[in-house]
Amino acid sequence: MELEKVRRLLEYDTPTVANGVELLDFRDPSGGFMGPDVRALTPEMGVRVGIAVTARMDTTSPGTDKPPSLFLEWLKLMDQAAQGDGTGPWPVIAVMESVGPRVIHTVTIGDGMATGMKLAGCTGFVTNGSIRDLEGVREVPMACWGYGLAAMHGRLRWLDVNSPVCIDGVTVRPGDLIHADVNGVIVIPPEIVDQVPDKAQQVRENEARMFSRLRQPGFTFQDYLRSRGG
Repeated sequence: MELEKVRRLLEYDTPTVANGVELLDFRDPSGGFMGPDVRALTPEMGVRVGIAVTARMDTTSPGTDKPPSLFLEWLKLMDQAAQGDGTGPWPVIAVMESVGPRVIHTVTIGDGMATGMKLAGCTGFVTNGSIRDLEGVREVPMACWGYGLAAMHGRLRWLDVNSPVCIDGVTVRPGDLIHADVNGVIVIPPEIVDQVPDKAQQVRENEARMFSRLRQPGFTFQDYLRSRGG
């Protein structure tokens, strides 16, 4: 991946990028994107793109023990990814798979953890669980996508870091590229990332020409049918 190509993807919304990926015919277009359960919790922060740094955590299994934390190890991986090949800083998006008996209640970050993640080079966070301290997270700022909000968590049981995770049925591997905005989250394999900006631009230009025709004064439904070969 080239850093310049990754940064160019910030110029496009996520549906446009997704359509660009589809043009490459690299994978089945029915996969690679998350559904409405993983929604933008900070929609005002706009588009985020970054290298995935993954982890898995369970915060809803009962117990009063004090399990060991992998948070600092996770932050070090973010810092390492942000340094990239020396052309950086590279953008990073942390991806946390929530596991346990009540996944939707799992709180994986708040403003404290988000602050550490920001210092390590993280620009966004994606989870199939929840977050808390929303106002504080906004102040960090840390763009977040997840199931929603919850006020508390149980013991933070870290399972692992830097392994493949599954978010809303989508596998995310360390090093994949995440693109996300108010429309949702997609995952882009690193081997095609450098081709995606040009394809996204192609999508944008094609749509601009289409809407220019459709929005001409006097354009009718019959004109529309003819334009579609009907």
